Amino acid sequence: MAEQIPSQPTRRQLSLLLPEAQRSLVEPIRQRLDPVQHALIPAHVTLCRDDELPDLQRLERLEPFLITMQFGEPEELPDGCVLLRPSSGNEQFQALRQLILGTTARAYGAHLTLLHPRNARGALFDLAEIGRELAGLVVTFSTVTLIEQHGSDPWQVKDAYGSAI
Repeated sequence: MAEQIPSQPTRRQLSLLLPEAQRSLVEPIRQRLDPVQHALIPAHVTLCRDDELPDLQRLERLEPFLITMQFGEPEELPDGCVLLRPSSGNEQFQALRQLILGTTARAYGAHLTLLHPRNARGALFDLAEIGRELAGLVVTFSTVTLIEQHGSDPWQVKDAYGSAI
């Protein structure tokens, strides 16, 4: 009798992946701070988590859009997470969530994770140095990307919606 391999959970989410110009600034920092997370998923702002993923047909009707976010200083949370929150552009982000999710959209704090809390133990970093490296980071997003992860494998791009470029 063949051995049964337990199925790996699949996760899906909608993300705003950083365009190449900004990714080239952010990824070396992510790789230095959190090589594990860096290997799993590119720099992004999560738009919709898997527990709130909408009907994908709704996304196929998404009109082209542009959202520009300027990110503030890096912040360390009590769980060890290091992230950047937008100092501007959050209203556009929330409006896009509302457009995609409709009345079920709850407020969700936009952020760009540099160090994931599950990998934070023992991580050494200098917030002031990171702040200097990413000072004035401005990112314009034009595409919602559907990404998927099987088990603990790297996330894969499955589809993209709304591109204005």
